[in-house]
Amino acid sequence: MQVEFICPRCGYHLAWALPEMEMKCPKCESWVSGKNRKKPELDLMLPLDDDQLTLF
Repeated sequence: MQVEFICPRCGYHLAWALPEMEMKCPKCESWVSGKNRKKPELDLMLPLDDDQLTLF
């Protein structure tokens, strides 16, 4: 299941990814992980094959 990554430092919405991933925020350059990510008010989890995540 994928979760939304939001930077805890500046609030920038990064991406939907697996909770065990880490990514660097392009705005403030801080590292965001599944443990320190800012959680949205409604923390959704999407399956890997969800149509909402398909890029075109």
